[in-house]
Amino acid sequence: MKSKTFSYDRQYTIDTPLNYILLLGVSLFFWIAGYMASTGYPLYSEEGATPLWNTVCRILPNKTITYLVGLFLTVGGAFLIYRANYILMIIREKTLMPFFLYILLISTNLDFFPLKSTSLGIFCLILAFYQLLTSYHDPAAAIQKVFNAAFFIGIGSLLWIHILWFLPIFWLGMHNFKILTLRTFLASLVGTGVIYWFLLGWCVWQRDYTSFGIPFASLLKTGLPDLLTRSLLVDWLPILFIAMLTIISIVHILLHEYEDSLRTRRFLSFLIIFSAASFALFLLYRQSSNEFLGIICMPVSILISHFFTVKKGKKKIRLYYVLILLFIFLSFLRSSWTFLSNTVI
Repeated sequence: MKSKTFSYDRQYTIDTPLNYILLLGVSLFFWIAGYMASTGYPLYSEEGATPLWNTVCRILPNKTITYLVGLFLTVGGAFLIYRANYILMIIREKTLMPFFLYILLISTNLDFFPLKSTSLGIFCLILAFYQLLTSYHDPAAAIQKVFNAAFFIGIGSLLWIHILWFLPIFWLGMHNFKILTLRTFLASLVGTGVIYWFLLGWCVWQRDYTSFGIPFASLLKTGLPDLLTRSLLVDWLPILFIAMLTIISIVHILLHEYEDSLRTRRFLSFLIIFSAASFALFLLYRQSSNEFLGIICMPVSILISHFFTVKKGKKKIRLYYVLILLFIFLSFLRSSWTFLSNTVI
């Protein structure tokens, strides 16, 4: 009976070399296509960009280096997400799905190519995310890890100021992981504050305070996305598709929550809250919506992987491949539309 069950589980699983080759191959295709078309290059100063990002735009020497840096940040972020899931066993089984799925979600959106201020900012946020999750695994080092997480958020905000909105989400996660105390709360404030203390010193030395004024002013530029001025089928279907997969995964988790341990349920609930906050900010900030979509990919890659990994079966595996191929088609359609629109212009 055990050998039969083992054979059944191995037969109907997404943890196969074929699946990983598919996800990696598609991701590399989009990166190569973006490189050949020079998508997003040369880098330019974005509206409300921080002075640090403007400096990054100036020091990167050529297109090849810029694309390699962007690819490195994508793979590095995927590895940290995989590592956090592996150490904490958020998904009950050992799987590489969060790693490859995160790379796929990032690679199939040309708005992220090759490097944006959010690419560096999101990488810092993933570092903070990793520190926060592992603080539950090591309560004795909670204060240090919370300080590190807030420190990374502070660094990321120097590149993309909107990351500061996730500091309260981290406080909620600290409460969820039972590590929110006066000392850890103060550690989070000090971790972020020390970055801005050094920034203030730099501004005083340079006698130029635009590093404070310009980035923080962009936090007030909100507004719901103007759906009438965008192509619904081309621009919004991939986004709605990711949202649909996320909702399905969340519903499955809620309906089967007692199949996981208490610790896993706390991790998953934090990921759900993180996803909901990211989607809300995505809708709130019209000018920065694509940037928040990059952050959404972080928790979503684990939630969707959880849905397709913990329960096996022929129907679910077929559904997985149909949905992944449909998502690739929609992303390819959007990429082609964007390329043709830029060519016509």
